[in-house]
Amino acid sequence: MMPPALLLAAAASSLAFLPPPVSPSARGTGAARCLDSRVAASRVSRPLACAPLGAEDGEEVAAVPPPSPPPLETYADAEARGFELFQEGAYERAIRMFELAQTLPGDGMDYVREKSGGMIGSATAPPNPRGLIQERFATAEQKMIAQYNIACCYAKLGDTPQTMQILSEYLRQVGEPLNQINEMLVDDDLLTVRDELRELRETFKAPAKTGFFARFKNPLKEAADAIGVEWKD
Repeated sequence: MMPPALLLAAAASSLAFLPPPVSPSARGTGAARCLDSRVAASRVSRPLACAPLGAEDGEEVAAVPPPSPPPLETYADAEARGFELFQEGAYERAIRMFELAQTLPGDGMDYVREKSGGMIGSATAPPNPRGLIQERFATAEQKMIAQYNIACCYAKLGDTPQTMQILSEYLRQVGEPLNQINEMLVDDDLLTVRDELRELRETFKAPAKTGFFARFKNPLKEAADAIGVEWKD
């Protein structure tokens, strides 16, 4: 058994080798440092994302605008664009496309005299002794089709008076208006004006003029019908 003095000296020497106490805040700091080191290591090990070409630090890259639609050069181009807008529900814009189609080159063709420019000819432009050039335009039938499509747009917009005005004008230009009205009555695009079309059909069902002179044919009217010109009695 050691004397008390030696016991005290031994206890003092053992306490000198004990590690100092760690406070809760110091423990948290140490844990945070370890966590930060692990996160930093994981960040370094991840691959870096590639920046867009031409972009620098803090600089925004402008979005590439969508390609512009091709120019409308013919009746068919404007008509196709009008159908696309109609399917999208943009009826007012579709009307403008169908109106534009009537002014663009279509199936019609004619030759007009070219203005003299003082040149006899060249490698790319051969001589044109008659001075005629070809011009294309929308035919009467194409214009009538465009008007019908415009009427369908107004029907979708709920503009019944404008729709019926265009359809009435359309029917005055066709050869068999009753057949045309019957086809209009089954057209879903004209669903909102079916009652008005039925009333209009009754006007075309009115009996023809009868009498002594009704048995004689008018040669001028027959000639007008042969060339597609409207005849009014």
